[in-house]
Amino acid sequence: MKGQRDYSQARLTQHALERFIERFHTGDPQTAEPALRACLARTRRLGRNPRNGAVAVLAAYGNRMLVAILLEEAIATVLTMPQFAPRLPEFGRSRLPRKPGRMMRRLQRPDDPPPSP
Repeated sequence: MKGQRDYSQARLTQHALERFIERFHTGDPQTAEPALRACLARTRRLGRNPRNGAVAVLAAYGNRMLVAILLEEAIATVLTMPQFAPRLPEFGRSRLPRKPGRMMRRLQRPDDPPPSP
């Protein structure tokens, strides 16, 4: 889809995988990596930090928003949207994206459950 990027082949750091398991309650480490890669197949860029070149991308994991921070072509960490919100100005945004529900629907696959209200 237009405006979406595929980061499923990006290098995953151990830190990012551990944060994904911790923050999104995916108990089984063997299934966490494929689940995270599936999320990263459909992302939308949120912004870029000019100080260190980090890029923030938004993805959908089930009914939740996931923010992945890429640094030098590697997924450095994974955050929930409430954790990322205070860092928006660092990535060139003054506020959250408009119409987050519509953005979530566009990031989810047709067979994914719809986002909760």
